[in-house]
Amino acid sequence: MQTSVETPLLEAQAQLWKARAQAKQKWLERMLAEPAKNPQLGVQRAAWIKRALNMVKRGQAEIQYRSALMDAYAEHLTALEMMLMSAVEQKSASGENRTRQEA
Repeated sequence: MQTSVETPLLEAQAQLWKARAQAKQKWLERMLAEPAKNPQLGVQRAAWIKRALNMVKRGQAEIQYRSALMDAYAEHLTALEMMLMSAVEQKSASGENRTRQEA
């Protein structure tokens, strides 16, 4: 459960990450729009693009992996929550029955 302090902090951090991502994307667009000045730089550029693309793919795979772990953990927490809520309801119901029997 998020507190009122965590929500604005999370939103601020998300906005910061979005701004950084947009800045990087603009830089990449400018860099890719410029033609290579000579064939050797063209080869280096192609190698750099290939490495960068591999890094992006690895990053996406890592995010998918972590997302799957978080989903599994969220399911686990939901199951625990349901079990605990059921236990509270059972104790409340048994407590009401006792007070009725005593009356």
